[in-house]
Amino acid sequence: MSGWISAGCLVGCVLLAAELIRTRSQLRASREAFDVLWKQAPVGILRADANGNCTYANETWCELSGLSQEETRGHLWSKSVHPEDLAMVMEKWQESVGKQQSYVNEVRVVRPDGSVRHVLSGACPILDTKGKACGFIGTVLDITKRRDAEREAREKESLLRTLVDHSSAAIYLKDTVGRYLMVNHKFCETWPWGKEFRQGTTPYDWFPEPLARSFVETDAEVWKTGQTYTFEETIPVGSEQRTFLSVKFPVLDEAGGVVAVGGISADITDLQQARHELAQRERLLRSLIEVQETEKQLLCHEFHDGLIQYAVGSKMLLEGLRAGEHFEHGQMVIDSVIECLAKGIEDGRRVIRGIRPAVLDDLGLGAALDDLADELRESGITVATVIDPAIDTIPPELQTTVYRVLQESLNNTRKHSGCGQVEVTVSRVGNQIELVVQDHGSGFDQSKTDSDGFGLMGIRERVRLAGGDCRVETAPGEGTCVSARLPLKAPSTAGPSRFG
Repeated sequence: MSGWISAGCLVGCVLLAAELIRTRSQLRASREAFDVLWKQAPVGILRADANGNCTYANETWCELSGLSQEETRGHLWSKSVHPEDLAMVMEKWQESVGKQQSYVNEVRVVRPDGSVRHVLSGACPILDTKGKACGFIGTVLDITKRRDAEREAREKESLLRTLVDHSSAAIYLKDTVGRYLMVNHKFCETWPWGKEFRQGTTPYDWFPEPLARSFVETDAEVWKTGQTYTFEETIPVGSEQRTFLSVKFPVLDEAGGVVAVGGISADITDLQQARHELAQRERLLRSLIEVQETEKQLLCHEFHDGLIQYAVGSKMLLEGLRAGEHFEHGQMVIDSVIECLAKGIEDGRRVIRGIRPAVLDDLGLGAALDDLADELRESGITVATVIDPAIDTIPPELQTTVYRVLQESLNNTRKHSGCGQVEVTVSRVGNQIELVVQDHGSGFDQSKTDSDGFGLMGIRERVRLAGGDCRVETAPGEGTCVSARLPLKAPSTAGPSRFG
């Protein structure tokens, strides 16, 4: 029996030895695999004893930190931590060792060359068979590239946002169902409700229903075609209708699919007005050229058929008298010559007065304006004038502007107002000349006359060129008031001035 037991024990021992050999082989293979993983892992790995002293660090950690194995042992690894992060890291590490818990923390590592790496560090305890920490494993993941990419993305986003917010156009972005994702500062400034803007709202939450529907329809075209559209649209801004040049465009993903609709709307109301005014001035310039040519023709006719004919007739009569042809009628001939010369002088004065009144140069602006009023009175219109004597001291070029503005205004009154009374006021107020021509006639619709009325355009342009501003207030049946303010230019200091 004892022999059989001995044989059984022997077999058991053999089997146990074989299992032990197999187990050791597996442990050795596992250790070798672990050593390979430990060394080749793309993550820095450190091992510490139960007291938290580093006993080993892999090559990845050494490459990342720039420290050698010896420079990492114990607590030497801590000198690689950024000074601003060191206190926090040591506190977390001591807490992990003391409480035998894992932790994860983001810190900065400063290499010996001064370069900084951002890392995600963590540690967890190694437990023995009794559940007690016998050491710690630490991991360090380099996230510098990710942090740099995030920083670069933030900078680009900040740059883009700055450009968008400082744009003079309203900019907005909508998602696939027409909800606003973003609007810029100009958008919020343009529409009062913009300060209360909420992401996720739709045009129907902010604009009148017909207008919101038109927005949605143009959005749908962009979604449908994937094309960019440019168009003009009229949108209310407060109580005023403003014209916008809008561009709507698709925002595409990497696959080329439309994921959002962007829009840029620039207010071109003032630009359109400027274009309108430019067109008016172009028409005015053409009219001035035509008027100038017409005036030249009229002057030629006036001089040829009037003054020159009288002069030629006088010359012929005098030549005949000298030759003795009309000697017996000498007195009659002399009377005829005097009559011809008188008519020539009268025609000449009339022509000159049409070009520029001599009274303006001889007697001053006040007398010239009185002369204009007298002409209007001769046509049967009552004229009440209030003229400041101080206007005679203003520069000559400004006197001419005042005279022409009043001349054209009174001509318009005589031709178009149909009234029997007009008030004229010209005064010097501080450094300005203020003039007003008020009639109580039929008035007119400015929206129709402004585009065709050469007289009003001429008045406005004269005042503008003199650096002033002009207003025309009128309505059908309510008369017309033309008012202008003209700045006085400082007198020249180059020499004495007779205008003081």
